[in-house]
Amino acid sequence: MEPNNQPRRQDHVPGTVYLVDDPGSGRHAKSDILMVPAPSEDLDDPLRWSEWRKAYHLGLLVLVIHSANANAYSTVLGAITNWASVVYVTFLQLYNTTPTALNVGFALNLLMLGLANVVLIPISNKLGRRFIYLLSLVICGCSMIWQAKATTIGEFQGINILLGIGAAPFEALVALSIADVFFTHERGAKISYYVFGLSLGSFIGPVCAGYMYESQGWQWIFWWGAIFCAFLFVIFYFTFEETLMRRAPSLEQMPQVIHVTAGPKVPASPEIRRDGTPLLQDLTSGPKVGQRLESTPFRLQYRLWKYFDTPWADVLNDFWWPLKLCYFPAVIWCGVFYGTCVSWLQVLGSTVANIFSAPPYNFSNAGLGLFWIAPMIGSVFGIIYSGPMNDQFVLWKSRRNHGYREPEFLLWCALPTAIIMPAGLMLYGITSAHGLPWIAPHVGGALVGFGLAVGGEVSISYTIDCYKMIDTQAITTVILIRNIIGFAITWAIQPWINAMGQQDAFVLVGVLSFIITCIAGAFIAYGKKWRRWTTARYERLAQERLSMIAR
Repeated sequence: MEPNNQPRRQDHVPGTVYLVDDPGSGRHAKSDILMVPAPSEDLDDPLRWSEWRKAYHLGLLVLVIHSANANAYSTVLGAITNWASVVYVTFLQLYNTTPTALNVGFALNLLMLGLANVVLIPISNKLGRRFIYLLSLVICGCSMIWQAKATTIGEFQGINILLGIGAAPFEALVALSIADVFFTHERGAKISYYVFGLSLGSFIGPVCAGYMYESQGWQWIFWWGAIFCAFLFVIFYFTFEETLMRRAPSLEQMPQVIHVTAGPKVPASPEIRRDGTPLLQDLTSGPKVGQRLESTPFRLQYRLWKYFDTPWADVLNDFWWPLKLCYFPAVIWCGVFYGTCVSWLQVLGSTVANIFSAPPYNFSNAGLGLFWIAPMIGSVFGIIYSGPMNDQFVLWKSRRNHGYREPEFLLWCALPTAIIMPAGLMLYGITSAHGLPWIAPHVGGALVGFGLAVGGEVSISYTIDCYKMIDTQAITTVILIRNIIGFAITWAIQPWINAMGQQDAFVLVGVLSFIITCIAGAFIAYGKKWRRWTTARYERLAQERLSMIAR
């Protein structure tokens, strides 16, 4: 019988990586974990940065101090795109409009959060991630100034279009920067911090906005938004380094299955591309966690952008890539799953003011903001569960799988949310429809926050792990699908509630959430088979990306 600590031969499937050198070395060992992808010899490679340097850049995107999480870019933009919910009733009166018209503005914001990435992400491959972050902060700051001065519903809808364009990078580009800087075994926790940053902004923003409204007036909510954007712009301009690294194609083709010296040598996969180029390289060794890598020192930044050699024709061609990636089941499901999770949060955001400002609750504006503490608490538990805890579970599964890590290992943590998220939606909708004590719908909101955190982390991590060589385009497609779904549901939710009644509408929403989340079980069972079926198309698209890089 084959010893348990000897890796078995695995056929090549995109996303499957040999992650653990010695699967029998113990659950908590780190020295047996390989650095995937392998860092290049270029000392400017972000994968070679020191731990503090990586942590600082992660902190600018989502600030992480030991086990505590606070906000930077993601949370500020998450806040300014959501804190208008506190002044929902005020806007109805100020603009002399209807809830449906206001929801159209919020829906347009969601739509642009997805569509703008179709343009901005390809441009980031030409001018760098740093330039897009700086541009994003400028656009968001301008939209905040405009919102503070707006007086009509038409302006409100136009502001939300502009804000959606400006805030779009925090929906997709942050995850790509994390993938630029961190190794595969680290990404789960780091992306969970990023998703928590999004959630924290979405939840803490309305809380702060409620008190701003009470103490300074509603306009100052948006003046503070402009101030935050200006402050972050200065910090990013001088200290945020470019994370995008154009490696030579030979390095980009580092193996999806890494062969190492510990234990018997694993036979290299015999598969080759049609042009005769080896699909996988057979390494006899690879860098492992704990090895110190040399890199250039940190230095202040002064350039607005870093010009990459990508031809503009290729940038324009990238605009059509989301259509090419709709062939992959994982991309479609992740977009739908993440999209519905965000949509359920938007459903709460568009109903909280109407429900809790009226009898029997009669909440003040500050009280409306405090509702979002409940989803924030839920998201904290969701991030711990889907991030660090799930990382340990994935390593455990990889060791049991003879050192091989499958992306589907990530999806096990999504299964409990098939109960938790629908329960939260139904609890919120049914109890508030009957005027039950405020604690009941708040508990429902906490469960929704938990489900959103898990859904976001799982969707992004699973997409990147399945299709690393085209992860930029895959994430863009997921976010596009996500926001198209969010746009449709946010646009339709008020007429939906008017037609069905609040209780029945939220029961139906809960059923939809249950069905969509349960599809994770199908991917756990058949995800690898589906990845194998799509290998040829993935390799063709990956080769196209490599050809563009090599030009």
